[in-house]
Amino acid sequence: MDDLLSKLETQAVAYAKSRGISIVFDNPVGCGTDGRVWKTSRKSAVKVFERESNYERERDCYRRLKALAIFQVGRFEIPRLIDQDDRWLVIEMGIVAPPFLLDFAKSYLNHPPDFSPEVMAEWEEQQIEWFGDRWPEIRSALYDLDKIGIYYRDVRPGNIMFPEDT
Repeated sequence: MDDLLSKLETQAVAYAKSRGISIVFDNPVGCGTDGRVWKTSRKSAVKVFERESNYERERDCYRRLKALAIFQVGRFEIPRLIDQDDRWLVIEMGIVAPPFLLDFAKSYLNHPPDFSPEVMAEWEEQQIEWFGDRWPEIRSALYDLDKIGIYYRDVRPGNIMFPEDT
């Protein structure tokens, strides 16, 4: 893990240097299976990816959202794409406050995932367990994303938050 963190920090520093900004490493704002997220000196956040495939998925989702000027679905705010760097696998984005929807690295573009009806039923049961009576509002936001060809399926607490969750 230390080697991976060191690699991600190196990527972040290289990106920051190329943009004339600095990274605030002492308090990551996010971490997970895709990479790490840190705040920058220009009041944005950088997400640094371990895997190119996840970076490309998220980058392409943010590009589509930006091109369509979509920064909110339902009442969920979506981070705005500020910049990205294919060499360093970094996406720089705006910082959002709940209610928000973020983390598009596991989304599918232009076609829904090829999951069986049974898998999707289990997935929906999990969402109902996690989100309860808030699930219909989330499902409606996901439908809005589906309509623009972004099939967001990394639905979980942390990626989707409400003001009362903080």
